[in-house]
Amino acid sequence: MVKVVWTKRALSDLEDIGEYISKGSLKYAQITLEKLIDTESIIEIDPKQ
Repeated sequence: MVKVVWTKRALSDLEDIGEYISKGSLKYAQITLEKLIDTESIIEIDPKQ
């Protein structure tokens, strides 16, 4: 098992992604960010995926 550590740049990139997508749809911006953040738990469980 591994531990995912979010860097300041990665968090800033997530924010930028959310802001860009939200220009078209707040709903899809939220869904996209949730999926990206949820990927952390998948990587921690099985980093080979």
